[in-house]
Amino acid sequence: MKSIGEVICRYRRDRRMTQEEFASRLGVTPQAVSKWERGTGLPDVALIEGICKVLDISPNILFDFGSKVVENNNVIAGQNIRNNMIAEPLVVEFGKNVVPCVMSGLDGSYVNRKREELVRHTGKLLPIMRMRDNLELEKNTYRILSYDKMLYEGKAENTEEAGYQEMIDRTVMICEQNYDMIINKQLVKTMIDNVKELSPGVADGLIPEKISYLQVVQRHLQEVLKQRGSIRDMIHIIEDLEEKM
Repeated sequence: MKSIGEVICRYRRDRRMTQEEFASRLGVTPQAVSKWERGTGLPDVALIEGICKVLDISPNILFDFGSKVVENNNVIAGQNIRNNMIAEPLVVEFGKNVVPCVMSGLDGSYVNRKREELVRHTGKLLPIMRMRDNLELEKNTYRILSYDKMLYEGKAENTEEAGYQEMIDRTVMICEQNYDMIINKQLVKTMIDNVKELSPGVADGLIPEKISYLQVVQRHLQEVLKQRGSIRDMIHIIEDLEEKM
């Protein structure tokens, strides 16, 4: 099974891209790409989608899933392994008794409403929330994780739809409180793209060909979050960052 770096190197060369060109299109440094390809580093999970898009390949190719990941060709087991290969920014795990209320809640639009509220009040974009059952947990327990770090564990007192909403409310609150840790380059890219679309010219001073601008903006936003908590005024935040660069 080839490493991620080997796959990136092969398809980058097939498309006649230099490391510098590939890095600029991703918003990272050429040194980072070099580390991936030499096997001394791994790309951030938030970059996987971008890497696949630039190289025009599927995630299965990137992770070399053409090779077997289980001995008996069990598709479900193989998919479970793949789903757990990368730590994600926001995961909610729950015990057996919580499953019914989650299943009923997922049919509604409550998460989207909470996502809109969060971004409207704070400017914080809620990452895609992965929800999965964990039968090793106590039956009424659920927990919230970010990049495999547990941020909260508690009991779902109500296992009806109201219990699902309470769990989502808790998850959004935990996300908001820990956003300086949860924010990643993919979220930053979405924010920057939105500013570019709504206010053309504001982000022109961010030059991806010369710097890993997503990383720079991410660090700046983390500092803003630590100091005052709100990143809703992205236009002035970007202008302030450009003055410092």
